[in-house]
Amino acid sequence: MNAPGKGLLKVTSILFIIFGAISTIISLLAVLASAALTSVAGELAGEAGVAAGGVLVIATIILLISSVLMLIIGIIGVGKKSNDPSKAGYYIVTGIILCVLSLISLVIGIANGGFQWTSLVSFILPILYIIGGSMNKKVAVTQ
Repeated sequence: MNAPGKGLLKVTSILFIIFGAISTIISLLAVLASAALTSVAGELAGEAGVAAGGVLVIATIILLISSVLMLIIGIIGVGKKSNDPSKAGYYIVTGIILCVLSLISLVIGIANGGFQWTSLVSFILPILYIIGGSMNKKVAVTQ
């Protein structure tokens, strides 16, 4: 079958894998650092330090989960789904979900006074998934 979005989907999936792997490593380090910081804060500030550190640990765990999700979506996307126009829905749905999550992250980052290029990349990659999935879906509909 002819899948016009195949190249775009494969490249985007590989970028998801690269950014997901880097992000997962950084997130793991952040979880370890936040756990150590929580321990120190508990010793120095008591319950207030533990509460603040607990929030930090939870935030870094959420970051770790989203990084692993990006890695998994990239691995699944590199597979045979990109060659099959009938599987275009996967790319469109995952692209929309990731786009919404990334948009929330981007808006929160800007609202807190800081723009991060990684947030922008995390927003653009799902858009490319949606575009590639739409290209394949057009072919699937006409067949």
